[in-house]
Amino acid sequence: MAMQPINPNESLDAEHCLYAGTTGAGKSVATQKMKRIKPTDQVVFWDFYGQYKGKKFLGREVRTYDTLKSFFNALYAGRKTNQGFKIAFTPKNAPEGKRPKRELFLKFCQVLWSAGNGTHKKKLHCVMEEINRVTITTGDEDSIYGELLEVGRKFGFVIHSVSQRLAPIPNTVISMSGYKWVGVQEAEGDVSRISRELGVSIDEIKSLKKLEYFFKLPGFGNVERGKLRF
Repeated sequence: MAMQPINPNESLDAEHCLYAGTTGAGKSVATQKMKRIKPTDQVVFWDFYGQYKGKKFLGREVRTYDTLKSFFNALYAGRKTNQGFKIAFTPKNAPEGKRPKRELFLKFCQVLWSAGNGTHKKKLHCVMEEINRVTITTGDEDSIYGELLEVGRKFGFVIHSVSQRLAPIPNTVISMSGYKWVGVQEAEGDVSRISRELGVSIDEIKSLKKLEYFFKLPGFGNVERGKLRF
C-alpha cells in the first residue's frame, strides 16, 4: 500500500462527525446509534484504552491489533475488498504522557492516510476515541490528523472524533466536523463553546440528562434534541 492516498474525488460529500460529552454521556453509544456508520461499512478505531477489545460494533466483531504493523496488514487486506470490516488498534505497550500518546496517534493517522482512495466503493470510517488525550492545541491541528479532517473527504475518509470536552480540542476538529453530537456537559467553558457552535442556549445545554443529546447537521440552525435508546 502506498504511503499516500490515491484517486482524489471532489464529488464525495464531507461526513466528518464530532461526539462530545462527559464520562457516561453516551458518546461511544452515539457512534453506533446516530446512523452515521452502517454495519456494512469499513471501520477502523483508534482505541488506546481497549474499550472495543472483544466487543461488537453494530453487531459485527471488532478485531483488535496491538502493533501498528499488524493493524496495517489487516487494514491493507480489508481495503483490497469491498466488504465491511471493524478493526481496532490498541497498543500492546501503551506509552504514558500526552506527547508520547500523540506521537503514536499521529503514526496511526499516517497508516490510515495511506489507505485513502477516492474511488473505492467503500468509504473508510475512522473512529478516534478520546482525542482530547492526544491533541495539544485549541487552534489549527497542523498534523496528519488535521490533514485527514481537512482534505480526507476527497479520498473517502469519514472521521468520527470522540472527546470528553469541546473547549480544549483543536478548532480544526470542530469546524471540519459538519455533524456534531453533544451530550451531557460538566465544564462551564464547554457549555459556552457548545452554545456558540450549535446556536443553542446555555440553559438548554445544561438541562441535558444522561443519554440526552443535541445533534447538529451541516449548515446553520439544523439542530435536533433527542435521547439515545437501547
